[in-house]
Amino acid sequence: MALHKAIIFDIGGVCVGSPFQGIAKYEREYNLPKNYISIAIERSGENGAFQRLERGELTIPEFYEIFGKELSDPINKEYYLQYLQSRRNSNIPSLPDKITIDGRELFRTMMSETAKIDPIVVNAIKKLRANNKFKIAALTNNFQLPTQYQEEIEILGGSPSIEFKELFDEYIESSVIGLRKPDQKIFLYSCEKLGVAPNEAIFLDDIGMNLKAARHLGMRTIKVNLGKSKDAIKELEDLVGIPLLDDSKSNSAKL
Repeated sequence: MALHKAIIFDIGGVCVGSPFQGIAKYEREYNLPKNYISIAIERSGENGAFQRLERGELTIPEFYEIFGKELSDPINKEYYLQYLQSRRNSNIPSLPDKITIDGRELFRTMMSETAKIDPIVVNAIKKLRANNKFKIAALTNNFQLPTQYQEEIEILGGSPSIEFKELFDEYIESSVIGLRKPDQKIFLYSCEKLGVAPNEAIFLDDIGMNLKAARHLGMRTIKVNLGKSKDAIKELEDLVGIPLLDDSKSNSAKL
């Protein structure tokens, strides 16, 4: 077994709140069935608006328009029914004749959740940095907003603070390098930046397909389930042999 030399953290849903919480909030507000929007985003594939935004291929106005059109397409009803059937769910909800989703409103709701830092995870990162035994990286699917969209930047919660980014030896962003998870190339890129082999890295993420891609390369993975970051950090603690949960709710997690 390779000695772990690096720990790589996803951002949304791991270090901060998950945009999936925002999606769930939007679905409740507009009486859409659970996971309807998430399935529509997933089925749009690598050329979908959300995926293209995270590779830096769309401006935010372009994204809002395309995102809304994609999610409002009637084909998504078929995708959702296929999803329920694949899970052998016999409770098929009644879907409206027409579903219209406002791309801007949805995305703002999603991003509002990512402004909330998880103190358990952030304190664990600080303890790892203090130990000075591991390289620490962030690996995030994100988007960039030019300064001319200042109003939108403020509404969406702005960029991560300098203090937050300084928690990591490397802060790797999909929109900067033009690759996004679960493309295996982004994991190889991250390991190269850290100077480690994939089997020397531990990767934490909240999305199964990202973890699967990392595992395929030999990385050790930890799933961070919604609202259960303490369980994930306990698993990481056991792997690295360093106490990571002490004082996890202290004010030291604030940035």
